[in-house]
Amino acid sequence: MTSTSRSQKRVKADVIGPGDFPCGPCAADSKVLLAVGYCQFCRHYLCKTCLSYHQNLGKAHVLLDKDSMPREVSTPAPNLDPLLENCREHKQKILELYCKTHDEVCCVICATMRHKNCDYVYIPDFTSSLTSSPLDECSTILTMTQALIGQLEHVKNESIKRLKDMDRQRRDFGLAVRRYRKEIDIVLEQLEKQVMGGMKQVIDINTKDLNDNIQKCEMALETLRVGCKKTESAIKADRINQSFTISKINHRQIQVNSAVLKDVRSTSINVDVTFDENFEILKNLRKTKMFGKVSVKKEPVRFESVLTEERPNNISNGPIKRENSGKTNGPIKNENADNRSPRFEKKV
Repeated sequence: MTSTSRSQKRVKADVIGPGDFPCGPCAADSKVLLAVGYCQFCRHYLCKTCLSYHQNLGKAHVLLDKDSMPREVSTPAPNLDPLLENCREHKQKILELYCKTHDEVCCVICATMRHKNCDYVYIPDFTSSLTSSPLDECSTILTMTQALIGQLEHVKNESIKRLKDMDRQRRDFGLAVRRYRKEIDIVLEQLEKQVMGGMKQVIDINTKDLNDNIQKCEMALETLRVGCKKTESAIKADRINQSFTISKINHRQIQVNSAVLKDVRSTSINVDVTFDENFEILKNLRKTKMFGKVSVKKEPVRFESVLTEERPNNISNGPIKRENSGKTNGPIKNENADNRSPRFEKKV
């Protein structure tokens, strides 16, 4: 009887009666819990658990107890433009805050751990005060992402072509060695192994470098493509908050993967390996100590297209500019001193 009575009390405690309010965060998770407090920053009624958690979120979250919380304000209605992006570090938390200090989006745990003393706002509050739509920035970031994908695709394809050429050079080298060896095979077996070993060392080193570059490109491409799909979906659905959040994430990915592109370009070396015959070898067969040599010609790979980010003086971000210099290997350029993503003007 005692257990049943306690169970009934718990059920009654979660029944929302006149003058009571449900917990806003729990309602978003389809849970009905009685609110015992209110956050003026989030404008949410909070149950006991959520109120306890909110006490660690910093000075921006002003909390009111049950006696002081407003009585005329209801829990916000379901949002038609919800926040959907999960935090990369805290997988179960939604990115719902925008840190103005660091110009990045974060979840409530990130805000508590790394942005406690920063100037951050609730994303819907921030986007609702903007004079320009985040969709414009999102479209710009999408263009930059697609341009970066194009360049990474180009670098990857060029590396694949050079990898195939390495195989061709390997075959041509072997054929040249075997043709020459027929005349002096018995005497020069050890010298052949020496020169083939040198060739193999050069080919293996450069093949490994090319495979590493291809793998870097593939990882960067996968990340950027996912960002593109999410961006296109958000723009198509006209979701302001999601577009804003994704654009911030994608801008960060552009910075990270631009560094990948720069690294791949700077380490891309065109290697030309051929076999140089020693025509005097038959005459001096028993005197010579060298079968031949591995001839290696290296030159940097030159890529044609460069992606730059052109920004007027009065705004912090602008359209993408394509330059076809034919000789430039630079990464994405940000002409501003800081590398932060574009900021928006707020309504006065």
